[in-house]
Amino acid sequence: MEKPFVYANLAMTLDGKIASYDREDFSLGSGADRLEMDRLRAGADVVIWGGETLRTARHPARVREESLVRERVENGLPPHPANAVITKSGDFPKKLPWFASDEVERFVFTAPEGARRIKETHTGGAQVLVLDEADSLAGQVLAHLGERGMRNVLLEGGGSLIWEFARHIDEFHVTLTPWLAGGSEAPTLMDGPGFRSGEFLGLDLVEVRREGDELFLRYAKKPE
Repeated sequence: MEKPFVYANLAMTLDGKIASYDREDFSLGSGADRLEMDRLRAGADVVIWGGETLRTARHPARVREESLVRERVENGLPPHPANAVITKSGDFPKKLPWFASDEVERFVFTAPEGARRIKETHTGGAQVLVLDEADSLAGQVLAHLGERGMRNVLLEGGGSLIWEFARHIDEFHVTLTPWLAGGSEAPTLMDGPGFRSGEFLGLDLVEVRREGDELFLRYAKKPE
């Protein structure tokens, strides 16, 4: 089975943060960044979030630009890409709109204890898939999605999710925004344990675009 094309899209501050230390919901990007998000979502079969991102966003990832929705429908696609969340704990607030929405197909990838918690507090709606904690998390998720015919997979964070998928990501779309956040505990574009010196992932810069005070950057993974 061919591996899906995996691309990530995140906005970050000049000092590399994707949110404040308290993880409060705050839009770093401008209207141009939100349109870029819509464009990238419109090309996806599924959008993946980590658990913390879902707790903050609460609602499904949708394509908001109507012209892009129409284009998807004209091409025989659902109006919005499927949504997936990866969570070990399965601990989400009750009546979370993401679980109640019927606008998008939803998947939850979780551990056994997370599956039990979700089934107790969020009935119906999302398909719950249990992962083998001893195996590659990203590999299992991509295999499940690939079996469902999903060829374009968009990651929108947070930093821990990007770390889990780092070696599987084909392109990084990064909006560099004119903010400074600071904070040693603030999440970055990629968190996790990190790579040792000399083992960093190499990327090629393939596109730079400026709109106002923002830079839109696209990097491709270097050929192995």
